[in-house]
Amino acid sequence: MSSADESLGTEDWAGDQGRNWLAHLQRFEGMIAPIGAALMTHAAFRPGERVIDIGCGGGGTTINIGRSVSPGGHVTGLDISEDLILSACARASMGTQSDVRFVCADAASVTVTGAPFDRLFSRFGSMFFPDAAAGFRNLRRMVRDGGRIDLAVWAPPLENQWMATARAALADVLTPPESPPDPHAPGPFALADTAYLTQLLTQAGFGDIAITPCERALPIGGPGATPREGATFIVTATTLAQLVPEDRHEAAIDALAAAFAPHHVPGKGNLLTGKAWLVTARAQ
Repeated sequence: MSSADESLGTEDWAGDQGRNWLAHLQRFEGMIAPIGAALMTHAAFRPGERVIDIGCGGGGTTINIGRSVSPGGHVTGLDISEDLILSACARASMGTQSDVRFVCADAASVTVTGAPFDRLFSRFGSMFFPDAAAGFRNLRRMVRDGGRIDLAVWAPPLENQWMATARAALADVLTPPESPPDPHAPGPFALADTAYLTQLLTQAGFGDIAITPCERALPIGGPGATPREGATFIVTATTLAQLVPEDRHEAAIDALAAAFAPHHVPGKGNLLTGKAWLVTARAQ
């Protein structure tokens, strides 16, 4: 998952963005956990299945899948960030997850040992391919014929209360892009257009495509965050920082904190609705 406006362009997940995610891992993971939990329930893994987790980040989803497919199954977590993979390996070893392994590589081009897998899973990790068509064709090669994929991708920004609220609050602060952004450019909302997503999956060799809306209250800035903590997280930790001039950071945080305050629930955090598509398809 990456919390940013669709106008931000490609994120450097192999470098700075991956390190940034790791530095704020608990806040990022806590914020998207409700949708991640819904995707796990939707996927309904069973013991014995062989799974690959694309864009596994800090490894939390991979470890959970490992528990679901035991005994007899195994899961490989794949991410382009070496920093995140090293952290995920350490995290798994602390829980003695012998049925889990991690690989640092680009999902758009790598051939993973163990492929083809029975299942492919990705929580907000499939929206960043520079060439989406080629990336999804490579995902197809990772899955056996008849194998299933389950993805969570963000629905359009204006259908996400947390993003729409942030954009409205920061309208007078953000530096606008020089030209209208390509809605399908790599980024958090690259797959928000369900017709485009269906086309990518079909052309890559997937069928029986089902796209289900999923709306959950998300704790912006992580569970328990105050309005100001949530605002500081959005302005400094997410790639929205690219659109906020450095000398306007405090003004941006003030504006966001005021916007989040009506949604703050003591002990739970800043609860605003997030909307994602839960996508299921079969490799043909």
